[in-house]
Amino acid sequence: MKEGWTRHLKIQTTLYRNLLDDDRLRYNVSMSHQHSVQRHMGTTAVEYDRVIRTLIPGYEQMLSTISWWLSEIISPAGKVIELGGGTGALAHAVLTRLPQLQLEMWDIDPQMLAVARERLGQLAQRVTVREQSFTEKLDECDAVIATLSLHHLSTLDAKRAVYTNVFRALSRPGIFLIGDCTIDVTEPAHSAMLRYWTAFMGKHGITEAEAHKHFSDWSQEDTYQQISDELNALSQAGFPRPEVFWKEGPMAVYGGIKA
Repeated sequence: MKEGWTRHLKIQTTLYRNLLDDDRLRYNVSMSHQHSVQRHMGTTAVEYDRVIRTLIPGYEQMLSTISWWLSEIISPAGKVIELGGGTGALAHAVLTRLPQLQLEMWDIDPQMLAVARERLGQLAQRVTVREQSFTEKLDECDAVIATLSLHHLSTLDAKRAVYTNVFRALSRPGIFLIGDCTIDVTEPAHSAMLRYWTAFMGKHGITEAEAHKHFSDWSQEDTYQQISDELNALSQAGFPRPEVFWKEGPMAVYGGIKA
């Protein structure tokens, strides 16, 4: 990572939250809510890759599931828009699997886009970066993908508007794939999913108290919808058969196909 892109932060418990935020889109709709990489990136992309796997159950499978479905549905030389590029982890997985694919990465933080481009190396030749919010109209494309980003939209109405925007932009056949956290709001499922998540972190040396602190911190910015509501919003946006393509604990890949 080039000197000057990041401010060196002390390694502490809050680093985990900072790192997680890097692979999510920091929108809160207004451009005034930008979360710059200086505030959130306290380490290299390599270290980020290690830490994110201690926080997110099935993170690797999330990326591979999205890449696989893209390879099955769209043209090998198709155009994909990623909403929230983060450090470029998803883009790297997708571009590696589909060597002719063209990818457009949308993020409001120009320095996060720069981090992603450096990470992608030669793969960046097939990437166009756009400093734009995903609430804006999308160009026509074959697929739209997002990981750990859309939970920054705090209401289902806001998500439904984005999902409708995505559906209108997709060609046929096209696919919309979201990798994110979905948690039931009712008991006993809500507590069960939090226990699963806490136990996963525990396997990587994160104490129960630290895990609960993460949940409390993340709740200040993030809104996790239950999967049934997500699928309903996708249906209302125009997708005829919304699907859950993969799930592990509170994490899922879901979306829809425009046939």
